[in-house]
Amino acid sequence: MNSQDSFYANNFVYKGKPLFIEFPISASDDAEAVANRIVKIANKYMLFVAQDKILEVATSEGKVSFSGVNGYQLIKKAVL
Repeated sequence: MNSQDSFYANNFVYKGKPLFIEFPISASDDAEAVANRIVKIANKYMLFVAQDKILEVATSEGKVSFSGVNGYQLIKKAVL
């Protein structure tokens, strides 16, 4: 990682930032309701973690997409 962004570094020169998003699901939810809830919670969570926007989170037809805001951001692992 060639980025010198201090948000992704610590004292041990490890660069990276684990992120997680927890969201509730009820039996009556459809895919679009869950996707909208994920986007709402993710955007709210990002305000508490960083002072700048670090991810773009969007939904379309019940699908959620995550993308970085600069070319140095890589998502190495995603688990649902």
